Amino acid sequence: MSPHHATTPPPVDTDVRRTHVSEFVRRGSDPEEARAFYQQVYDGREVAFAPGAEPFAFRYRATGDGRVSLRTSSVSACRSGILAPDRQYVLAWSVEGGIVLDDDRDDEAVTLRPGVPVMYPAGRPFHAWAPPGTQHLVHFDADFLEAVAVVGSDASPTPLTLPVTAQPDRLGPLLSVLREVAPTMLDPLVVDGDRAVLDLRLAEAAIEAFHPVDEGVARSTPASTVERAKAFMYAHFDRPLAATDIAAAADVSVRTLQEAFQRYEATTPTTWLRELRLEKARLGLQLADVHETSVAAVAHSCGFRHMGRFSGAYEARYGEYPADTLRGQRRLIAVASRTIGAERAETVLF
Repeated sequence: MSPHHATTPPPVDTDVRRTHVSEFVRRGSDPEEARAFYQQVYDGREVAFAPGAEPFAFRYRATGDGRVSLRTSSVSACRSGILAPDRQYVLAWSVEGGIVLDDDRDDEAVTLRPGVPVMYPAGRPFHAWAPPGTQHLVHFDADFLEAVAVVGSDASPTPLTLPVTAQPDRLGPLLSVLREVAPTMLDPLVVDGDRAVLDLRLAEAAIEAFHPVDEGVARSTPASTVERAKAFMYAHFDRPLAATDIAAAADVSVRTLQEAFQRYEATTPTTWLRELRLEKARLGLQLADVHETSVAAVAHSCGFRHMGRFSGAYEARYGEYPADTLRGQRRLIAVASRTIGAERAETVLF
């Protein structure tokens, strides 16, 4: 590394396009219109609705970018069909429960319980049956989720083999992240770095909940002071946090918190928080598009308020400036760089 590179940050590209966030609502009372719509959305076939006592009605809402979108589907009738979402991973939960996936496979059928997320079968068609009601879904672009799954390793992105159901103790953190990020992600005005960090947090939480774990290695341990503090910092790293805030969340004094971190982590809680923010910023920059996201936007969304200090800390940690990462070709994939024509946005995204 040359002395000039070590002291002079490279110029930042100011030609930044704003992330495209779409908001889409489709509603109607015609079963044939609904059948055609749902077959298009889920690359489905044989979608059918059973006549019911109530007048038929459906409503579908989606908000998101090319990486992650949050959706809600409400139908007043029983429905069934064969679904095969193309290059997407779909996290879903039903308000009322009762939806059955793979109901044509007696030994593999899964019935959704109210409010418990499952992952739709990926990479193959599957049959589903659902009673009248409302379902919430999170659609992850396959390239994006596969890239997030291998960030930090030398592996290349490959299709993920995710189970339909997750262990109950692994769903808690996912539900906590969903509750926190969903209201903001449903705002189409939240774009750029702020949107990217929310996409990443939700993707990481889904992978953590559903990615297979070696049962021989996995073990359950009681929550400790350090673990409670880490969980709080992970959930709120994008906000201004003082040692007193972290200690209160861990239900200990500041002194006890500091002693615990020194003993088990050989660092301070505020230093650990800074390292967490740097990791999140690096991930955001690696998966971003230089034409859609700025260094400042990513840094701000990860809790950094002073750009000079952020740039210096980042260069000291990773040996390159944030702009180098954003510009570089080493990022695994820039899903956000995909452009979708306005005439195709409804079909492809939603």
